[in-house]
Amino acid sequence: MRVATNSDIEFIVAAYASAFAFGRDRTTAYVEHTDVTNFHVIEHSGRPAAVLALIETGHWLGGRIVPACNIAHVAIMPEYRGLGIAGTILDFAASEAANRGALVASLFASTRPLYRKFGFELAGSEIIYEADTRELYKVMGQFQCRSVEKAQTRLAIVPIYAEHCRTQAGVLHRSDAHWNGLLHASGDELSTYVFEHDGQDAGYVVLDTGNPEGLVLRDWVALSGATARQILKFLGTFSTVYPRVRWHGAPQDALTFEMPDKGWHLFHQEEFLMRILSPKLALAARGYEGASGQLRIDVRGPSQNHSLLLTVEGGIGACEEDAPGFADITIGLAQFATLYSGFRTAQFLAKAGWIVGESAAIKHCDNIFAGPAPWVGEHF
Repeated sequence: MRVATNSDIEFIVAAYASAFAFGRDRTTAYVEHTDVTNFHVIEHSGRPAAVLALIETGHWLGGRIVPACNIAHVAIMPEYRGLGIAGTILDFAASEAANRGALVASLFASTRPLYRKFGFELAGSEIIYEADTRELYKVMGQFQCRSVEKAQTRLAIVPIYAEHCRTQAGVLHRSDAHWNGLLHASGDELSTYVFEHDGQDAGYVVLDTGNPEGLVLRDWVALSGATARQILKFLGTFSTVYPRVRWHGAPQDALTFEMPDKGWHLFHQEEFLMRILSPKLALAARGYEGASGQLRIDVRGPSQNHSLLLTVEGGIGACEEDAPGFADITIGLAQFATLYSGFRTAQFLAKAGWIVGESAAIKHCDNIFAGPAPWVGEHF
């Protein structure tokens, strides 16, 4: 696997046309926004056979950033499919992510059995909601916002997004590639508005108005319920032109929570997968929502087992490997990602047969990993 260069763009265009039916313009724009140096080409018998993007990022968990890499848009050329190179590609990508300092790797899987075979497991949700804009007129109150010039968009919204991340789970510590993808439009379709509450910036929306069939929130944040209501009221003013609006949101979504009546529905839901690259370091990196205590975890891997002692005090974790003592819980390395991210509770996983441990230890494990349900606002 080697880092791509501009000379590989024609190959990437062909690979993405074959794997995802992307047109040339879409692929070249994606490469430009992501930066060609974030792409890797995999060769077979001296010829390019596959490509993927590896994007440095982080997942917010428990109020802290866990260093990560997104493995995005893995494409294998048709003549090289079925040769068993997918697993090699994923192992290479995970190894390169670890070399970059990532403690976890995350992706969206086209075929889950394949990715599960190589150590990835469900770790959080991507959810898209859709609402009838006419329903938003029912929201009581007013809104106070200001328009932001395109050149100032990122400067204006990054601090608000960072404040939002501290109370979320799973959301990305965005790289330039993520911001470029969110804030790019081919024409003048994007507009950004920052909302204020009690004299402070408390939220924003990045509106995509390029499709008259519906508004799309490329990105948005509401730091309070009052701000969420402001955003809903604001979106309602577009109802004469746009019959509906879509947005990425959390499993416990602030906008749907503030809607006074029906008028919204779940448009799309998919899960992202995660692979833990270093169980010891990953446990020490995330936060724990104010939990305290010790938990001994045996993580069973295909080639190596990890006997870990996690000590949490004031929401901060420290982890030792091979500390003496018997395990409180035992879990497989792939399945550990689901517990680690908080996507499923320990009690749920114990019932599913993924965790072995006494009931008291399972309950304690839930207390340690408690927090909001993990999600992301991007598809990578």
